[in-house]
Amino acid sequence: MQKAQNKFKLSLNTVVGLCAIVTSICAIIITLYQTRLQKVQQYASVKPLLMSYSNSFSDIKKTGEDNYHYEFLIVNQGLGPAIVADYDFYYKSKRYKNIAEILKQIKKDNALEATKSVVLANLWKNEILPVGEKLSLININDERLGPLIEKANIKIMVQYKSLYGQEWRFISNDKAEPKEID
Repeated sequence: MQKAQNKFKLSLNTVVGLCAIVTSICAIIITLYQTRLQKVQQYASVKPLLMSYSNSFSDIKKTGEDNYHYEFLIVNQGLGPAIVADYDFYYKSKRYKNIAEILKQIKKDNALEATKSVVLANLWKNEILPVGEKLSLININDERLGPLIEKANIKIMVQYKSLYGQEWRFISNDKAEPKEID
């Protein structure tokens, strides 16, 4: 019977060896977890966030002439640059190539011939919007066209990437934040 008890006794070397193995496995698990956390932090540190704003006001100049100003902006309020992958413009559920075509359609729908000051910008594929960059897509100083554009419910969809290739889709006039694309 004593020989059977001796078989189950662990030597000091065996205990130290098992502790070393368990410690090594724990160190590997912790290292992998820390690497994952660093990757998440690294991706978050360059995450772009596109937002849209519109600005409008009306005033009467000293000459008695009514002046209406409308501006539509896209702003990168994230932590890293936004790289434009794709974009679309929509008016009355119809897709347009650019904002100028939408303005032509609105002018045609409302029988407007001439307008005062209209400044338009466009997005381009692979365009980079740095952090804090404001891109004024529509800037109008016209008392007839300005209110029509403001009420037109023009939607702009921008699909953009971060420096690490993560993609999001932003839709103006959508109350939700940009959605990540898998």
